[in-house]
Amino acid sequence: MKIVSTAVLAAALLAASIPAAAHHSFQGEYDQSKPLTLVGKLTKVVLENPHGWIYLDAKNSQGKVVNWALEIPGPNVVNRNGFDRSIYQAMVESGEEVTVTAYASRDGSKHAWAGGLTRADGRTVITLSGIPPQGGRRGGPPPQ
Repeated sequence: MKIVSTAVLAAALLAASIPAAAHHSFQGEYDQSKPLTLVGKLTKVVLENPHGWIYLDAKNSQGKVVNWALEIPGPNVVNRNGFDRSIYQAMVESGEEVTVTAYASRDGSKHAWAGGLTRADGRTVITLSGIPPQGGRRGGPPPQ
């Protein structure tokens, strides 16, 4: 009986871990072979766990402004890098132009993982140097 109980428990844990692995898969969501450099203005910032989001208006190759949803580290990582919600909000309100390096989503939508964000004065806000996240939300950004 103990062997059966252990086997059932092991099977249940394995089954529960499969969705969790997919949920935390950078490679499943983003394509490291498609790096992006976006230049534009922040329109909105959402700092939440496990990851936050910044929204950026950037011109595409035809000159049309497109709003990108960019996944960023959670508030703890952002705060450890010396930036908080008020700094991001000031960047939104001022209309400051920023440069974002990112990895495109695999589904072709206008969302990406932001590996770096550089302000107009050269200060870097996100300093992950392209390191993929260890967790995150699947299925794209939260609604605006």
